Amino acid sequence: MLTLAAVAAFANPAFAQDKIVVGAYAANPPWEFKNDSGVFEGFEVDVATEAAKRVGKEVEFQELGFQALFAATSSGRIDFAISSISINNDRLQSQSFTQPYYDSDGTIVGLASSSVKTLEDLKGKVIGVVAATTGEAWANENAEKLGIAEVRSYAAQQDLLLDVQNGRIEGGAGELAGFQYAISKIPALAILVRIPTGERFAMMAKKDLPILPEINDAISAMKEDGTLAAIHEKWFGVAPDAGTSTVTVMPIPTAQ
Repeated sequence: MLTLAAVAAFANPAFAQDKIVVGAYAANPPWEFKNDSGVFEGFEVDVATEAAKRVGKEVEFQELGFQALFAATSSGRIDFAISSISINNDRLQSQSFTQPYYDSDGTIVGLASSSVKTLEDLKGKVIGVVAATTGEAWANENAEKLGIAEVRSYAAQQDLLLDVQNGRIEGGAGELAGFQYAISKIPALAILVRIPTGERFAMMAKKDLPILPEINDAISAMKEDGTLAAIHEKWFGVAPDAGTSTVTVMPIPTAQ
């Protein structure tokens, strides 16, 4: 007969081994990506690693597609997910989140030579989005109003950006910082339009994951002692703005 401890180990092997398993979409710089040695790096990789360290656990990163992250947390296959995941009320119905640690806007990225300067200039154009992201949700919600000819869905951001470079689509809708990082590597691209969204990113977890409050407290401490600000400066080259979620301690989000 299995002991209670053994049952717990089968049910949640990550905790039994004193480690936290974090799923990540690996093609999402500067948030998370694999370097030439196959090791995970990025802003959120540093956040998750430091938070785990502060609660006395090692962290193991697993590469998953963006859409697969939601099922993986729900099923308990992973403990947390990172990948510039926005907190919103729909997601809070079935998932839990730590407090946010980054404030973002949406954007349209395209060739620097594009004629698109405003959202109204998207009329009749084809734009791309990464499937299951808030960029896709925004594009689908606004396509008819703006007269967008087609919203084309991609599994990976690099495929979207390749089609932008080759002129197959006019631009891509998505999260600002990720596109800014891409532009630093692809000088032909530019931010065409910035879209205020009020998005905030956090670590996502299975609903009411027991260790969530501890990880959240670790993130609070990282804000208070300047660690999160240092991580921000490392990956974005500038200090975070005062009053943003990178430096302001906030409660665990709850569904409305």
